Amino acid sequence: GAGWAEAGNTGFVKAIESGAIKLVATRHGDTGKEVQSRLVEDVLEANPDLNYIVGTAVTAEAAISILRSRGLDKKVKIISYYYTPGVDRGIRRGQILAAPTDSPVIQGRIAIDQAIRILEKKPYKAHVGPALKVVSQKNIKKFDSTSTLAPQSFKPVFQVK
Repeated sequence: GAGWAEAGNTGFVKAIESGAIKLVATRHGDTGKEVQSRLVEDVLEANPDLNYIVGTAVTAEAAISILRSRGLDKKVKIISYYYTPGVDRGIRRGQILAAPTDSPVIQGRIAIDQAIRILEKKPYKAHVGPALKVVSQKNIKKFDSTSTLAPQSFKPVFQVK
């Protein structure tokens, strides 16, 4: 599988190993919504008493409609490994419990500031970055999504020459 997906799973497994959480299934597949939906369906079929689905943002987004259609949206909670506009919507609507953010917009600002400092031969920090945050249904109203997500008006433009 993809290195980042393996790293996410390894970190999750390590984080829960000393707690009361029992990992019942791990599935890997392409991060397309169709494949992730199929994986969610398979896990739900094999584990009818599941309490949480934890995975990629695509997994979390796919799980929303699957849980709703099965009448499990109040029973099974969803957590994403990372933050996307869809995850933000899911948290705001009460469909996704939580997701971490490493504030990529702020990272970009810091990177540009550091590059300018280096080019201008000014002092700079070798290691600097925003604090990691967990955004949840409890703190989403105070969360500044502009630290993490592109503006809603943003449209990528691709050009090949």
